[in-house]
Amino acid sequence: MGCRHSLSPPSSPKKTVKNNGPIELKKKIFFQHAEKFSHQKFNSIKTSFSVKTFSALNIEEILDGHGKNLLKKFEFTSTCLLFDVSLTHILLLNNRELHLININTMNIETYTLPSDYMDIQDIVWSSQLNVFLILTTDQLYETDVDQIKLKAIHQIQFINEGYRKSYMAVNGNDLIINRSFGYDLNRYSLSNFDRIQSLDVYKENKNICVTTMRLNSNKILALSISINDKQMIDLVNLKTNALIHRIKFDLNENISYPIDLHFNGLWFAKTSIPYVNIGHCLITSDGQIIRLKLFSNQDNFIRSLRISYDKKWLLIGRQYALELYSFIK
Repeated sequence: MGCRHSLSPPSSPKKTVKNNGPIELKKKIFFQHAEKFSHQKFNSIKTSFSVKTFSALNIEEILDGHGKNLLKKFEFTSTCLLFDVSLTHILLLNNRELHLININTMNIETYTLPSDYMDIQDIVWSSQLNVFLILTTDQLYETDVDQIKLKAIHQIQFINEGYRKSYMAVNGNDLIINRSFGYDLNRYSLSNFDRIQSLDVYKENKNICVTTMRLNSNKILALSISINDKQMIDLVNLKTNALIHRIKFDLNENISYPIDLHFNGLWFAKTSIPYVNIGHCLITSDGQIIRLKLFSNQDNFIRSLRISYDKKWLLIGRQYALELYSFIK
């Protein structure tokens, strides 16, 4: 989530290790639903929402602090972990190593990254291609789940502009790649990697900086953007190329890092007041905000979250740790 990392060629050394059993959570975490907040609307997409809808995902029960749904807690040395999850594997970047974790066996293949390759910017799972996609500042790669073997996707080429933050979002046959700024948003087809369109939703404002983005099955693209010092989230309808909701707080509170929950158009997001506190919330499909109240431990807040497409696995990235939960009791 915005950290700098590096990539390596397929010849990098690799090793496979086995992990010990599950580690219980020590901190108690609890969620509490609060009032909905108003936001700026550009169109109307109405979807009914209730607390019961989100409870169906059992996230509150899973994160109740007892650890009964916690399968494994992995300890790492990096505070910023890039990762995504397939139906059976996790691909994670920790400092200069890629880790491919088999969820069924808990075996880990580790792939060491030499220092002379470009920074890894994003990792996403593609169910369409059955591969993990890895985006660097100058190249898109893929690797399957059998072993880490990075293969460059040469159909997509970037202009060499030096160091540029890059982000991507994948859902179905769609791949969206952004090169830092709002005017550089491109949509590709995963079937042949041809560029379908250049999204011009920010053509009137080229000062917008994109920090992360995710795409859901309804073809709604959630973009975390910055305008000057203010962070907010835009929801864009990919079918119409229209900005439908701008989600932001008043005063100095920010909202960022949207995550698709694969459930009724819901998003998970981070809130923050600079130098004061960090929180989390839900965003409904019609742009409403529902705050989540976490246990007040600023060193152990949720830095990132992923849910597998079949809603079987929940991954929580924390400071120096990755927690793997199961939705199956």
